[in-house]
Amino acid sequence: MTQAIHTCIDSATMRRAQFVILILFVAVFGFRWAAADTLDGWAPPPMPEPQAFAEVSLDKETITKLEEEWGVQVLGIKVTAAGMMLDFRFRVVDADKAMSLFDHRIKPYIVAERSKAKLPVPMAAKVGAFRPTNRGRNIRAGRNYYMIFGNPDRHVSAGEKVSIYIGDFVVENLTVS
Repeated sequence: MTQAIHTCIDSATMRRAQFVILILFVAVFGFRWAAADTLDGWAPPPMPEPQAFAEVSLDKETITKLEEEWGVQVLGIKVTAAGMMLDFRFRVVDADKAMSLFDHRIKPYIVAERSKAKLPVPMAAKVGAFRPTNRGRNIRAGRNYYMIFGNPDRHVSAGEKVSIYIGDFVVENLTVS
């Protein structure tokens, strides 16, 4: 009987000791967290300066022609997805002129100048083509748009020249970044 009482006292004492340790732990770290929340003069680090998407290797005449005829500014083309895709970006300046670039019936493609490989926009089963279309009449001037072209077997790498064909819209000798 004395041993049973002795065991109860020990377990009760043990529970009290654990409770006291828990309270001390919460008190010490709770004050530290509260102090961290009230740091005076803390501010998040500044945002980095925006950088251009890619280098555009077109001459002034071609840039002006694309803006006047098609209503777009080419921002560049980059290798992405571990070299398995090419990311072509452009800015719409005039939405009415650029509307034909977003026609879902037109199938854009890239021709690599070195290998002469024809690289289309991939079509995913659930997502669709990796490019915007104008089915929702949502194309607006002043916005950037993209087209993702497949690059299987890494036919194109950074530094190579490509030509982009989107119906009658053609951009030749564009250097991939």
